[in-house]
Amino acid sequence: MKLKNISKLLLTTSVVSLISSCDMTDLDINKDLNRPSVAAVKLLLPTAESAAVNAITSLSENSMGFAGLLSSADNYDLNNQSYNGTWNNFYRDMNNVEAIINASANSPHYLGIAQTLKALAMGNFVDMFGDAPYSEAWKGNAETAIITPKFDKDSEIYESLIKLCDQAVANLSKTSPVSVATEGGDFLYKGSIPRWIKLAKTVKIKLLLTSRKGRAAGDTELKAALAAGGYITDPADDFIFRFSTASAPEGRHPWFRSAYLADNGFSYPSHQLMSEMIFNKDPRLDFYFYRQTERILDPSNPTDRGTIPYGGSYLVLKPAFWERWNQVFGKPTKADSNYVAGFFGRDRGDNTGVPQDGALRTAPGAYPAGGLYGGRSVAARALTGGRGAGNGIWPLLTSNNVKFYQIESILDGGGDGNARSIFEAAIREHIKRVVDLGLSVDAANAKAPASTDIDAYVESQLKLFDAAPSNSAKLNVVMKQMWYSSWGQGIEIWNALRRTGYPSTINNPIIRPARQFALRLPYPSQEGSLNTNASSKLTDVIFDRDPVFWDKVKLKWEF
Repeated sequence: MKLKNISKLLLTTSVVSLISSCDMTDLDINKDLNRPSVAAVKLLLPTAESAAVNAITSLSENSMGFAGLLSSADNYDLNNQSYNGTWNNFYRDMNNVEAIINASANSPHYLGIAQTLKALAMGNFVDMFGDAPYSEAWKGNAETAIITPKFDKDSEIYESLIKLCDQAVANLSKTSPVSVATEGGDFLYKGSIPRWIKLAKTVKIKLLLTSRKGRAAGDTELKAALAAGGYITDPADDFIFRFSTASAPEGRHPWFRSAYLADNGFSYPSHQLMSEMIFNKDPRLDFYFYRQTERILDPSNPTDRGTIPYGGSYLVLKPAFWERWNQVFGKPTKADSNYVAGFFGRDRGDNTGVPQDGALRTAPGAYPAGGLYGGRSVAARALTGGRGAGNGIWPLLTSNNVKFYQIESILDGGGDGNARSIFEAAIREHIKRVVDLGLSVDAANAKAPASTDIDAYVESQLKLFDAAPSNSAKLNVVMKQMWYSSWGQGIEIWNALRRTGYPSTINNPIIRPARQFALRLPYPSQEGSLNTNASSKLTDVIFDRDPVFWDKVKLKWEF
């Protein structure tokens, strides 16, 4: 990836969608005492947790596209119509989190949980848009209603969220007259207050890590928070949303529903990601991707030619791919060609339209979608409804994320610790998560990689780390491994790219993008029409020119 500094700061966020239809008058006759205006917090908690999960994952595919992992918004053709839904849904759904905060004066554990969810979700929202309504948001039903909330500066919101994490820890550490575990509304941590405390401290570390270059004492405060401990260090405490196999009501992973229940409407995986994982002998490859075909399309056939990926990027007919194959695996065979034909994706920035190739393109596999294992031992065949389980996961904030935070702090922020040993632990931990899920969701087909293969892969990555001549070069190696580990968790790698400029080895788009690299999201037009405080944001903030406050790299393509 060729990078160059550009300038400024791009802030985009959204409007409140909370206007009460009930508070028309103060007359008691309009108040139904059998229908309280504030629901019991135990009833609000499941919807509040769902709101936070949706806020964190709403942009997963687009952010993976920004980072070159997936063909989704990877030509940066964004505008003020692109994210109306993302913006409006966030403010509407997060109203349930705010309702718990407002109703939990006598329930410190519920209050601490809601504060943690708010800090994590709002932090992700600021990472996406920049300046946003915060201090005056969610007050459409207040005694003095605010329906055109002001936009707070992104840096100021971050300061509030960091403090909110401390408040959450304090509340969760209190003795509460109400037991979250007994009331049963917590489907994420089952009422385990110690785990919520760990999450609150981890959210603070995430906020400190993300913003460290935009705050005067960023590295120092991050170092102190890491040294203090008490955050997530074990996968058993990871903040993960687990999908089910249920179809009514629908509880399966969105990627599974997109790829397995219809004609594979899922986006194209990146050829770079798939081919590099092949040549690196990455143990996660067969769990990430399911191959639908072993047929090699014929360029001389007009029908096939219209389906072949643009610009000679069809892996199975790409001479450079086979040259590399010969170097790594030896002379390719017909069986090798049939195998590679199933890795049917796109190169970055291919915006040439979508032909009828749903039965050909690579589908998401067992991880994280709860789909099918795609190893060579399984015959590739087109997906049809009914295959697979769909009980995958969204990794929201995990011990694996924390390990990458620690490494970045050590190599680029003066933090303490052994970056190499943490790097090894991060790789092994992520491989185990991927394999464990794959063996669980596709027990009939999935095969655990040999421990010797895992060891060889880890050693190859450590060799790259050791050979890097400087801390910045080592960080580049680490961020490339984070890139491989970000299948299903796009916001983390998009943030890392904007924060560090690494990994710098992501391929350029094969077609000149419509716009530059997305430094943030464009403000939605609906917000501008509903909120007078938003109108200037639509005209003054440009998403590929003006970064959020913590982005000091300002990525730009050079053509």
